[in-house]
Amino acid sequence: MLLNILSSELHKEKLALPFELPSSFLSANQVVAVLTGGTEAQFVHLVEEGLIDLHKPVYLMVSGHSNSLAASLEILSYIRQHKGVGKVMLSADDTELPEVAETASLTEVPAETILHNDQPLRLGVVGKPSDWLISSAVDYKEVLKRMNIELVDIPIEEMTSLGEVDPGMKGAESIYTRLKEIVLREKLQGVTLRCFDLLTTVKNTGCIALSKLNDEGIPAACEGDIPTLLTMMLCKKLTGEVCFQVNPARIQTNGEILFAHCTLPLKMTEKYEYTTHFESGIGVAIHGDLPKGDYTLVKMSGDMQRLLAVDVELERCQFEQNLCRTQVWIKATPEVAQYFLTTPIHNHHILIRGHHAKEFRK
Repeated sequence: MLLNILSSELHKEKLALPFELPSSFLSANQVVAVLTGGTEAQFVHLVEEGLIDLHKPVYLMVSGHSNSLAASLEILSYIRQHKGVGKVMLSADDTELPEVAETASLTEVPAETILHNDQPLRLGVVGKPSDWLISSAVDYKEVLKRMNIELVDIPIEEMTSLGEVDPGMKGAESIYTRLKEIVLREKLQGVTLRCFDLLTTVKNTGCIALSKLNDEGIPAACEGDIPTLLTMMLCKKLTGEVCFQVNPARIQTNGEILFAHCTLPLKMTEKYEYTTHFESGIGVAIHGDLPKGDYTLVKMSGDMQRLLAVDVELERCQFEQNLCRTQVWIKATPEVAQYFLTTPIHNHHILIRGHHAKEFRK
């Protein structure tokens, strides 16, 4: 087949293939070059048009920038949900297909109730999940049954009706004020926001709003991502820790992983500064340095059947222009690296302070 190349209009830099593959490999296999984030729906279109056959292995070429890896993980999760086999390729030599069996890093979640709340928790979904979250759907009734959590749909127009705001911190604060009003009015204990819709309507970002809510103890997720919000609530109930929602950006097979995102609770930082949102280059986002030491990486699947909870170490922070603004290198294990390359639970994951993996596995 011909090489399929996926890229997004949100990324303005000149894009090139991360590496070359022999023509013999391309002609014999299904290969997709995922060059940027926001391209997951394009992959679904290829499947629907019959250009990709999920009954055959799919190879995903990735680069180390522009959310290429993050998009590939969401695509790979989608492939797995449809009983297919996929492989993230970090280099031209990375052709060995994974075993279908789950990696040892994952825990099967028992079928009984996950959280025991005296009263149902109310979590708001402001706008539908972003179009690129192709593997992150949830069953609202099952969430209520197993987590005693009521998911409340709120139209995105409640945010976009702000109209165009100041492009700097004043506008970012007005987005926070509006979102906090919704949280109080609807009596919400947490919220997720379809934040990319704000870029073209309000002309600023939700990064500051979500950061402040998390600092206030109200779990707040980006991109309308419901499984990530549920994971945040699980983290809060079990540990009380503030959550940082992250994208994997680069992976080393020895277990070193670079995570990045533009929304960061300031309580987790040693120092920080305000900058622009990565994909759009507008609005206000946060570049922060987190202290080195013990952290836990967590993610629960949208069907509430699988859980990743592993103790990791934060080794160092960095800053590059071609990634989301807060960037941290985590030391995990080779098994965790293989989990991301073969059987990831969606795209976004949660990073919290301290080692808590045992509590989650209980």
